[in-house]
Amino acid sequence: MPRFSANTIWSRKCFRIPLLVISLSCTPSHGFGSDDVVASGKAMVPSCGGIFDLCGYSDRQSGKELIPKSFERAMPFSEGLAAVRISGLFGYVDRTGKVVIDPQFDLAGPFHDGFAEILVGEHTGVVAENGKVVLEPQFGRSTPIMGDVLIVRKGQFRPKRPPEREELEPFDLLYLDYGPMGLYSLSKGWLTAYTYEFKPFERGRPNYVWARDLSAGQSRFGLMNNEGQWKVEPAFDAVQSLNDGRAVVSVKVDDAGTRRQLWGAVDPDGKLEIPLAYDWLSYWDQGYSVVRLNGEEGFLDTDGNLLGGRFFQKVGRDLHGKPLKVQLDGKWFGITADGRLIDVPEEKPFPLRIGQSPVPSKNTQCESGVSIVSKDGAWGLQGPDGRMLVEPGFEAISCFSRGVAWVPDTARNAWCPIGPDGKARNKPDCLPTYYEFELPHYYPEKLDPDPFRSSVLWMQAYLKHGVDPSYPPPKLIGDGIQGTGTMSVSCREMMGCD
Repeated sequence: MPRFSANTIWSRKCFRIPLLVISLSCTPSHGFGSDDVVASGKAMVPSCGGIFDLCGYSDRQSGKELIPKSFERAMPFSEGLAAVRISGLFGYVDRTGKVVIDPQFDLAGPFHDGFAEILVGEHTGVVAENGKVVLEPQFGRSTPIMGDVLIVRKGQFRPKRPPEREELEPFDLLYLDYGPMGLYSLSKGWLTAYTYEFKPFERGRPNYVWARDLSAGQSRFGLMNNEGQWKVEPAFDAVQSLNDGRAVVSVKVDDAGTRRQLWGAVDPDGKLEIPLAYDWLSYWDQGYSVVRLNGEEGFLDTDGNLLGGRFFQKVGRDLHGKPLKVQLDGKWFGITADGRLIDVPEEKPFPLRIGQSPVPSKNTQCESGVSIVSKDGAWGLQGPDGRMLVEPGFEAISCFSRGVAWVPDTARNAWCPIGPDGKARNKPDCLPTYYEFELPHYYPEKLDPDPFRSSVLWMQAYLKHGVDPSYPPPKLIGDGIQGTGTMSVSCREMMGCD
């Protein structure tokens, strides 16, 4: 979905405004595996666009198209396969773009050691790289982590995002899910009781995971292997994953009647290499952690040595994470790799390219020149060449996003998808409401007691304002906490459109 940050009011990185012409995009949360390359050795990344906002794959460096834009959604490659959505269902393609696992899932995750999590309805299961479903959908989460071992949460899948951005995160991000879980082997069944919390220890293909038994009297984290056995007995109250060969850990202690935390770090074998002696430790980056002790800060290397051999009042990294400056006696100095103090160096901007600048347009303008048009009170879509893509015949309509547009279906009392041919689709599932504009801490004004009808009236006002600026635009209402007052959803007011 497009992104927008025209002024300081916007605080969320990724939200939906497909009617405004914006070229920035939100990407899936999981990263790229080491095999996410084509035969040329160049990384393939999802790329979306065109009048129907379909997706394919391009070279990460040059942007050259490698697999044509023909999928509704496209996820990053993992172990030579990538999940794509075709006609509302997910399957998998290989690096040539050939479908190798037929579309049959509502969501599909990345492969890990030959297995991937899939969602059908409200439950997840597991598919093997040969396309065979090896665990029928029956759990809330079924995330592969080590060989044929999964982290499993019972119950139903819990959506965390709008449907068009929902995904099955890999284990690195599974902590976003909550509730007790257990280790489950596809070949052996349950390896642990269903009473554990798990966190990643190693990235990629781990040998161990952090685990703690929530049913224990003093629930602490230890390292568990793929047999459900302890590699390191539970001993820590808080844990992080490995960075630069060190994983931050902490314990809670009573000190003169005061409860406090002591921080240290373990190595890849779980051995405590940085003693539990500090008030706080950041994760290691560029070879150093920021450490605090008795109100002072310093840079600690992976061997436990302080850069410059001492603490300072404050320290700061550069935009790449390297040690940059330290404060001593109220004055800032730069600090070199060997710990010498120098004049504070000039910080160079971080080279981040996120797309072209937003191009102002009106509410009814989509990307790639597609327009929402009205005829006799009904709405449709017109291409940039003037060709009618969807004949006007709907109470309201959205731009195409990931191969579908959303229209009100009065018989279902819901917003349902249509395809590029303008015909109704069975997938994705219909939505109870639909709004083209979302903003944290604000909600759409209520225009009818029925949520569906209210959303239709809100969208109609949004589109009518795009055709005739004198027509009152719909409003967003602040939640009274972080969002205050009301806000007119007008392209002119939001972006300074013509």
